Amino acid sequence: MANKIYSKQDAVMIRGLAILCMVVLHLFCRTGKDVFGKPLLWINSTIPVVFLFGFFSEICVPLYSLCAGYARQYMEEKRKSSWKNNFHRIIKLMVNYWIVLVLFSILGLIFDVDNKIPGSLIKFLKSIVLLHSYNGAWWYLNTYILLLLIPTKILLNPIKKVEYKKGLIMCLLFEIGWYVVTKIGLIPDVPEKMKVVLFIKNELVNLITVLPFVWAGAIICKEKLVDNCNSWLKTHVKLRWQNKCLIIVWIGIFCLFNLLHKAVLVGIVAFCSFMIFNLIKKPEIVKKIFLFLGKHSTNIWLTHMFFYLVLFKGLVIRAQYPILMLGFMLILCIATSYIIMGIEHLIYNFIEYIMCYRERLQREKR
Repeated sequence: MANKIYSKQDAVMIRGLAILCMVVLHLFCRTGKDVFGKPLLWINSTIPVVFLFGFFSEICVPLYSLCAGYARQYMEEKRKSSWKNNFHRIIKLMVNYWIVLVLFSILGLIFDVDNKIPGSLIKFLKSIVLLHSYNGAWWYLNTYILLLLIPTKILLNPIKKVEYKKGLIMCLLFEIGWYVVTKIGLIPDVPEKMKVVLFIKNELVNLITVLPFVWAGAIICKEKLVDNCNSWLKTHVKLRWQNKCLIIVWIGIFCLFNLLHKAVLVGIVAFCSFMIFNLIKKPEIVKKIFLFLGKHSTNIWLTHMFFYLVLFKGLVIRAQYPILMLGFMLILCIATSYIIMGIEHLIYNFIEYIMCYRERLQREKR
């Protein structure tokens, strides 16, 4: 039976939640002298209240990875998972990235007084093939592409025949184990001069870090967990109390995560947030907001760091107050996203025109 609850629309909305979390994380997960702007509410002299939302928003990458795992499992079940489909997804993402790269390289030539963007021709050429990055948020590009390059049967094989409870426990233990390995320094250091080896090591570390979330996303799809939880709610909780209970649980998770302040728990928090967000019955206005953010999520991800840390350093921070900074950031990113989408549309139209023209010439020769 097809999953009736988690639809394509829900997938876009969860990406909207993930990108909102990413922006909040980068702007507000800061304490002491690193705090941006002028928060009005403070827990103590070094921690603003908005930091709590920033720390909670570390769920952004796990949320994206849960979505990726869900999509791979769904495509596998529909027998649409193939090298061809994955290759098309990679090309579409790379075209999007190349537009952002060229656009901000041009802006860098005009506005970057430090001449770091685009910098040398070598750096720019390396950026085209993802061997260099002008933006710290771009690391996930390589990881996502590696995930797409791994055949689905190999990627999801560890959870293929595992009962879902055992599968989720396996994901949790894997995440905790890998967290311990990375934190206590069990991964050998690679000298800076061994650039190729260092690059490969970093990419493998990033890939292994997201694997348990990808597997958990696949389990959610395979076992129809959103459907099943929704059925359980309908059976055990009155309709008028369902949203209230879900929101109370989510607030409780938010408070507990911040009280414990353990990043190792981020996988559990992300999983619970994924489930709760999809189970909550949302008003139309809330749906429209998250669908809108989800539609622009890739471009917000690729561009937002330029507006506060990289190229236009401190621009967003001029808004001073957290809610204004967040709003200003989203306005800048979404305005830029429309430009990127317009350029992308022109490129695809041009390619389509060339292909049609070639077909016409071939028909005329016959």
